[in-house]
Amino acid sequence: MRGRRRAACGCVQGNRPQTVAQDNLPGGKKNPVGQQTLLVTGAKGGVGTSTVALNLSVQIAQASRKRVALLDYARPFGQISLMLSFDPRFTILDALGRIDRLDEELLASMMTKHKSAISVLAGALHAPLRVEQRLAVTIEGLARLIEIAGSAFDCVVVDMGFVNGAEWAKVLQLAASIVLVAEPSELAMGMLGRYIDAAEAAGLDREKFEIVINRWRQNDQDAWRDIERELKRPVVSRLPNDYRQLTEAVKMGMPLMSSSSNALVARYRDLAAYLMAKMEEKGRSKALESAPVR
Repeated sequence: MRGRRRAACGCVQGNRPQTVAQDNLPGGKKNPVGQQTLLVTGAKGGVGTSTVALNLSVQIAQASRKRVALLDYARPFGQISLMLSFDPRFTILDALGRIDRLDEELLASMMTKHKSAISVLAGALHAPLRVEQRLAVTIEGLARLIEIAGSAFDCVVVDMGFVNGAEWAKVLQLAASIVLVAEPSELAMGMLGRYIDAAEAAGLDREKFEIVINRWRQNDQDAWRDIERELKRPVVSRLPNDYRQLTEAVKMGMPLMSSSSNALVARYRDLAAYLMAKMEEKGRSKALESAPVR
């Protein structure tokens, strides 16, 4: 199993995983932190946030040819390394333990480069946390890690899992867009409104939320229209329910990778294009706001 995992990951042989090219860091042109950051979180637990974050990051990397980082913040344990079938040498906990001296080059050296063109910082493994690790896991540390990744990479995608939007506002505020994932169930749909209301009360801009419905079925049309009317926010993507295809991808240790004739992959590709366009638009707006008046 371990040998198969390393092969699926596309890591080079030896003691260190393949990492982002160091000559790109830190001297290249950097994006203003946050303008190229997407946070993916669930309106409730169990809606497929990790699946969405993984496949979204891969589609962004393949469409843009940019350096894309995927940070696995899902709790209590990360799933991305399991979904891609590799054993990470470093995890989020290792980065947080070095947060006071962490820079772009050190962070890049801790990330695993997957053959799908994304760089992954895996989530915590299934092991008891040491005392020093518990002390290192803070909102401030997690926010700082995103900022460093935003300087080191062209685009950062963060799998947040399900978190309390109000308590995590300091982290969520770093995003250009927050992809809020639900599924077509009464409970998940009802939680969308509560989540956005709580986050807005904590100071988050309601316009940052991009609603995605995962595991969509043809007979869920009424639920989609109801949620748009109640929240006064559009559903930007409805990802078809395709359990067989997703299960096969996990067995192979790969994200979804197929032709545009595949409905699920095509929806992910469209969602990636939409979010990239939004980030570019926000980046141009920020540039115009900060431009000196002549």
